[in-house]
Amino acid sequence: MKLNQFAAIYNYSIPNKLEKEISIRTYQSREYILTAGEEIDGFYFLISGKYFVSTQEITGKELLLRYCQTPAIMGDIEMLEGCLIESNCIAAEPCTFVFIPKRLYEKELHYDAAFMQILLKELAYKLRTCTISSRVNALSPANVRLAAFLCTTASDSDSKASYISTNNIEETAALIGTTKRHVNRILKQWINQGIVEREENDIRILQWDKVEEISENVRFE
Repeated sequence: MKLNQFAAIYNYSIPNKLEKEISIRTYQSREYILTAGEEIDGFYFLISGKYFVSTQEITGKELLLRYCQTPAIMGDIEMLEGCLIESNCIAAEPCTFVFIPKRLYEKELHYDAAFMQILLKELAYKLRTCTISSRVNALSPANVRLAAFLCTTASDSDSKASYISTNNIEETAALIGTTKRHVNRILKQWINQGIVEREENDIRILQWDKVEEISENVRFE
């Protein structure tokens, strides 16, 4: 069943003779999937859920690069470059992956043109989005980055004015490259303007159109 989902999402079917070597890996919300500096063991093809990719700054804080949902692949850069894992990948919600081990790629799929085409498409997408993300983090003010963060992480149910859990304001601030104090100032301003309301670490968007306007169509994806 999971391989059928994989085929539908990525428009590619694993050859029958190789299916026994493919596995399914699942991760819970906030669980690290990949950790920067470690060795990669294969390709991770997302078939459900969302995860975010972050990089660690010199200060030790993590900076958000992008949020990922299907289709999304982890391990492609590391496998093709033969390098260690570049960034932390953390489940934003429960995630399920089809895992293709390194040995299978080197033995069989490295010579499969259709499979390599999927990887090339993913690399092109990452190049484009990382360029956008770098520009956002360097040039956009904190209120734009916070609005973009909320718009990027919102689900369909969130857009109907349910609460968005930020888990930790300090963590959110670090991910968008600012301070907890600055995020609190922005939220206080938005509360006074009737754009949001807040209960501890939960933010309820009352005027999504205003948040989207503030975000200037910037997204971490």
